[in-house]
Amino acid sequence: MVMRGDLVLGDYGPEFYGWAGRQAERIVCVAAPRFEHDAAVRAVMRELVQREGGDCSECGNCPIGKPD
Repeated sequence: MVMRGDLVLGDYGPEFYGWAGRQAERIVCVAAPRFEHDAAVRAVMRELVQREGGDCSECGNCPIGKPD
């Protein structure tokens, strides 16, 4: 796994898009490395964060929060 700020990249196979969950006062995200080239992965991650009550656009250092 690779850490990018608060984002963890993990390759768990072609069926894995991502996971987001709460850790204390923050949301921890685990995304498939292909998120950089796959808009569907970014969209899934944004949805997962939203379900946890977060907003990806508020995390300035995370590449998933940047507009497509």
